[in-house]
Amino acid sequence: MKEWFFFAMVAILPATILIALLYSFFKYLYTVYEERQELKELDAIQSESAARRRQNTVDSVERLDNACLHAFDTGIGFPPGVCPKCGLEARKPAGACDHVWRHVEASTAASACAKCGKVYRAEM
Repeated sequence: MKEWFFFAMVAILPATILIALLYSFFKYLYTVYEERQELKELDAIQSESAARRRQNTVDSVERLDNACLHAFDTGIGFPPGVCPKCGLEARKPAGACDHVWRHVEASTAASACAKCGKVYRAEM
């Protein structure tokens, strides 16, 4: 009986170690596979982002191409980054309206969007 017990211990211990090593190896392979898939997704997202940035740059150049010699940040009563000559912002604002700012006659320096009517009052 003792012989079977020791034989079982001698046989089970290496088998257990082998199974643990195989489990660790396959877990490692799965982790490598997952990381590779994530890197592919990140590369795709990065290329889409770069393409979107290039398109936004082209759109911005086309948007500002209106024969105006832009002088951003020089007008009193206009929001920061707005050309007082043509009323366009240097960067397209977030939201639905691409504001075109015009000077408004008021007691303080102010301007309003010709499209949506939003008013900007300069803080002094």
